[in-house]
Amino acid sequence: MWRSCGIVLLSLMLAIPDAWPRDQHFSFWSDNPQPFLDAIRQSAGHTLPTLPAGQRVCGGILTHHFLASGLMVRFFAGLRGQPPPETIILLGPNHFHQGLADISISSLPWKTPFGVLQTDRQLVRQIGRAIQSPEDTEAFTGEHSVGVLIPFLKYYFPQSRVVPILIDVNADAARLQRLRDVLAARAENPKTLLLLSMDFSHDSVASVADARDEQARAVITSMDSAKTQSLRVDSRKGLWLLLESLKRTGCDRVKINEHTNSAQIAGKPDQPNVTSYFTIYYLNAPPGAS
Repeated sequence: MWRSCGIVLLSLMLAIPDAWPRDQHFSFWSDNPQPFLDAIRQSAGHTLPTLPAGQRVCGGILTHHFLASGLMVRFFAGLRGQPPPETIILLGPNHFHQGLADISISSLPWKTPFGVLQTDRQLVRQIGRAIQSPEDTEAFTGEHSVGVLIPFLKYYFPQSRVVPILIDVNADAARLQRLRDVLAARAENPKTLLLLSMDFSHDSVASVADARDEQARAVITSMDSAKTQSLRVDSRKGLWLLLESLKRTGCDRVKINEHTNSAQIAGKPDQPNVTSYFTIYYLNAPPGAS
């Protein structure tokens, strides 16, 4: 009976044009701001990252696991002392290999509980030409690597535009290099912020996660992109792309804000399936600064 009801409901939605909007993406909890407001409230009073004088954040790494939403809040709140970016390029892994391509882009706006977040359509088209790929909106459906962060972007940077890019584990090296060239050129603009949504160690106990994270820390702080493929993270190619793009802009000063894992956050030291997190800023000095 339930299967029959589902088929009837789907038929009705397809028959009514406004019942199934196709002109925007949906973020997580698109109509419910409370989870995000709760995360913001719970982080009130926590120490925010402090930035060195005369330097600006041009890139960063943060988690997409909502258990660690406090890290997201403090990452974004720490940027409020800087001029807001005009464009935020948000890289994330394509966890479920959705869509038609190994690098997925879309210019559709995003519905969030804080309003609609617009995309930088011109940059999306430029990227599409460079990687010779059309837009692939279906790849973003339910993909939490970007969907969880989109509402925070709208909350903290209401006038900014976003360019979401999903990187599949099988992304072609030549296409990644062409994308790197576009991102590096754009990241030279001080009004652009390049972010990677990425979690670190998975499927291990805390002690193993800590050992893996030390390897990741060494690669991240040295910006040694050649070693990214040896790491246990959920977006090795995304990390390679971020490091390669930022190195070409001189954005190579690393500030690690926080490092923790799901066992520590949940207060379960014997948790068998630990996910670990870093939040990281990449900085450079503005022209004329010493």
